[in-house]
Amino acid sequence: MDKKNVFLGLLFLGGAFFMIYWQGRQTQERALQEQLNQPAVQAQQTAETADTGDTPAAKTAQADSSAAPQSDRDFFLQSEEKPAAALQATQSDKPEELITLENDALRVTFTSWGGAIKHVEFVAHDHTGKLKYPATIGSEEPYVFNAGSVLPALAISFDKDGDGSPDEFAPNYKVTYHSDEDDRVNFELVTDYGLRVKRGYQLQGSGTDKDPYVIQHTIAFINESGAGFNERDIFVNVGTAPPTEGDVWHEYLNFGYYNGDDAEFIKMKTFKGSKGFLGMGQKTGVSVVEEPVNPVVWGAIKNQFFTGVLTPKEPGIGIYAQPAALGTAIDDPDLEEGMTGAIRFQLDALPDGGQQLFHMQYYVGPKEYTRLADLGDRQDLVMQFGFFGAISKILLYVMIGIHGVIAHVAPTWGWGFTIIIVTIIIKSLLYPLTQVQVRSAKRMAKLQPLMAELKEKYKDNPQEQQRKTLELFKEHRVNPAAGCLPLLVQIPIFFSFYFMLRTASELRFAPFLWIQDLSLPDTVGTIAGFPIHPMALLMGISMFFQMQMTPTPTTDNMQRTLFKFMPLVFLFFCYNFPSGLVLYWTCQNLFTICQQWITNRRKDDEEDTVTVDGKGGPSGPKKSTFADRVKDAREQQRAAKRSLTGKGLPQQKKKKR
Repeated sequence: MDKKNVFLGLLFLGGAFFMIYWQGRQTQERALQEQLNQPAVQAQQTAETADTGDTPAAKTAQADSSAAPQSDRDFFLQSEEKPAAALQATQSDKPEELITLENDALRVTFTSWGGAIKHVEFVAHDHTGKLKYPATIGSEEPYVFNAGSVLPALAISFDKDGDGSPDEFAPNYKVTYHSDEDDRVNFELVTDYGLRVKRGYQLQGSGTDKDPYVIQHTIAFINESGAGFNERDIFVNVGTAPPTEGDVWHEYLNFGYYNGDDAEFIKMKTFKGSKGFLGMGQKTGVSVVEEPVNPVVWGAIKNQFFTGVLTPKEPGIGIYAQPAALGTAIDDPDLEEGMTGAIRFQLDALPDGGQQLFHMQYYVGPKEYTRLADLGDRQDLVMQFGFFGAISKILLYVMIGIHGVIAHVAPTWGWGFTIIIVTIIIKSLLYPLTQVQVRSAKRMAKLQPLMAELKEKYKDNPQEQQRKTLELFKEHRVNPAAGCLPLLVQIPIFFSFYFMLRTASELRFAPFLWIQDLSLPDTVGTIAGFPIHPMALLMGISMFFQMQMTPTPTTDNMQRTLFKFMPLVFLFFCYNFPSGLVLYWTCQNLFTICQQWITNRRKDDEEDTVTVDGKGGPSGPKKSTFADRVKDAREQQRAAKRSLTGKGLPQQKKKKR
């Protein structure tokens, strides 16, 4: 009967997990289809209204034609309200001029359309001469940040209508200075109303000890109009980031900001909304997020592995974020919707001849903890290590140090061997606690017959049953809670590993054995659309054997059944986890099996002993082991039971006459 219940439980549990997985896939596919259909619907609506001249663009053109002729740059001083779509680039009638600056880590392409950064290529190489951050596995092309964005990174937008949203950015800057020797480029824009805007950029790192992923930037607003300039808010775009394949739920595709106390992150689910669970927690998605935040110490746009972090010297007063359609710039149709965001600044009222400066530091590169921490304003919070962040940082430091040595011996599989070595270190440190757990489970298993007899004897008196059980534990020096100690320690380590491996750019595209990318599940194929992950299956098998070798410290059938289900539960729970994390857990299971095998081979005489008189130490000539004490206790209980029932008492022999 028990075997039948176990089989049915496994069948229903597996079916439940499959339904959850299938429903999640269906939801993602429907959302993707809606996203793909949306541009077609918008195009159809545009075509239907084009003939009538009722499109927003046509209305704007009619309004402009009735007004006095104006330059496409005069919005710097405009005060009248005009309808404009958020984050739409003003069309330029001048050709785009591109300037490229490059150091050891970055190739930055600047554009005259906005006097800002069109895109950034990560061109750093490792010690073997390969690209550290290729676009795809095995690619010779570097990863490109801000590819396909509507706006250049660091583009300036104005809030023309005062609604708190950026409306347009000035496209027609001209290059006033360019030098490859000192990695500098300057842009300038002069409006028809006499407002001069100067922008200067300088790369770091070439021939210096400064971080090569940092770009220094200065903006100057100078009033040369001959009159006063009214106060106006501006937005500086932080950049645009696409999603990544491994971040299925877009947990790390977000816009973040830091106010000096806490870091907040706006995730994609904010814009998608949620149906909740059975109607509970239902939320409606929004198109944009605008929030006053004072001060904004830094703002960041990021995905799973890369980020752009803008740290202004003069803090901002608000933030703005929204989804961004990337279109054909992204090869994978599943990754065509990214996110963009901006920091809001206050441009003061300027007298004639007055000027206002903004100094900024722009980090654009991989999410490497040490680099971000060195920036000095808690930019390392971009890593989103979670509640156990301190442990994640320690693990990452240890892994980086070990990999620095292993990479010279195994340059290709270095990160896989690093995870195994870290697992050995953790298991060695936890060995004393593991021994306590194993020994406690072994002793509890031997006490099960005594506990079963107590349960039967005091089945109508739970309080007395509990008291007698505690006395039994105290008499035989067994601590039931001792078996939980290693688990309580391993849970924080497990989650720390999870968050660290999910977001550390060092493990992107890191191969090991058949695994192509340790930051992703090790999918080798599909069966009826279901992915096959061998490492996760090995983890489940190793955990099954580990549970078989570990004594079950309970007599309750329900608890024993739950113990049997644990490998299956962990298998489904970790099935889609990064293969690097599953590799850690599999190795941890294998080492635990070895420890359990050694412990199970130990004889009871090798366990701690006490003297017959109970005083302990080597004073007595004869010692009693834990097994002896359990055996004596069982004999005493049986004798007491016989005396109460009168059964099994020895009969006196009759004397012969």
